[in-house]
Amino acid sequence: MSEVVELTRALVALPSVNPQDGDCLTEPYGESRIAQYIFDWLRRAKLDVQKQQVMPGRTNIIALAEKTAGDKTLLVSGHMDTVDVKDMTIEPFDPQVRDGRIYGRGACDDKGPLAAMLLAFRDRVQAGALGCNLIFLATCGEEYNMTGSEYYFAQGINKPSAAVFAEPTEMKVIVAHKGVVRLRLTSAGKSAHSATPVLGKNAIYSMARAVTAVEEYARRLSRATSHPALQQETLSLTIIKGGQQINVIPDRCTAQIDWRILPHHDPQHCCEELTAFLQHQLDEPVNVELLGRHAPMEIDPSDPVVASLLKSVQKAGFKPQTTVAPYATDASAFVPWQIATPIVGPGNPDQAHTQDEYLEIDQLEKAFIAYKHFLHNWTPEK
Repeated sequence: MSEVVELTRALVALPSVNPQDGDCLTEPYGESRIAQYIFDWLRRAKLDVQKQQVMPGRTNIIALAEKTAGDKTLLVSGHMDTVDVKDMTIEPFDPQVRDGRIYGRGACDDKGPLAAMLLAFRDRVQAGALGCNLIFLATCGEEYNMTGSEYYFAQGINKPSAAVFAEPTEMKVIVAHKGVVRLRLTSAGKSAHSATPVLGKNAIYSMARAVTAVEEYARRLSRATSHPALQQETLSLTIIKGGQQINVIPDRCTAQIDWRILPHHDPQHCCEELTAFLQHQLDEPVNVELLGRHAPMEIDPSDPVVASLLKSVQKAGFKPQTTVAPYATDASAFVPWQIATPIVGPGNPDQAHTQDEYLEIDQLEKAFIAYKHFLHNWTPEK
């Protein structure tokens, strides 16, 4: 098997499920095992590598190759975490190869793209005569709240001139994607015995009226927003929780919202916008709380980084084309830097997060060629 296939299999075999808000220190959760593997792999390649602790048990891995101090910098990145494995129909951490595919959790999203970029970075640095400074960044936390990329950005060190993110895109270059805002609604009531409900106030009934209002808001949003490529914004109520016991009137009910926003919509304003709508629609208060926000991304399709990627994609045997995505990525964290942040990698995005996740080996090996060509040929504009 080729080196990129073997490395992908090695990464898939290391459980790195995103714990969301849970325990990240118990297998299969957290990125500590795969982070240590990549750190050791880069050290064996005699590259300058460091760990960046984001929180206990969770780290980014950063490798730096400098041409000259103060020169322009290109960052390439992939994420180490995966979604959960509870519903999988195949063994998630036993990366089988069959029918020209690698099977396992993360094979497509994001360990195949990560492996291809890691190898291309190593080969470029070892070849010498760099055209610019290079940074390789392996992040934690992308699948839930962009923990690693946002932490890297917040440190304000090694700001790149451009960044390329390895994600499953079937080697189409993503030049725009939606952002995401996550909100929690809370309705307050008063507990009482269910035999005498008049003595209490049922928070679930209050939330039910709020849910109906949110559904109307989502309909209006889809009619009022548009983008030539990304189309409309979407808002979905995805979780609702209320009540503690069947014979107790619930005094609290919560619901969570996932809102996919378009470029130029400031995620800071979303909470206020929905709050104002609900206040107008409802006779009783419902609290709207911001849980998280990740900016939409949009770059110029004619940017030199995109043009160079398209040439490399074509060189590897793919049709050169740009596209957009309805989801958010680590590129969201770098939006305030106002740099080009294209996204490209092997794998069908429809295979990400699936019960039998796999990655086509032919696409993986060609992606490695494309990444390698790009890193050997791209130089920043003077």
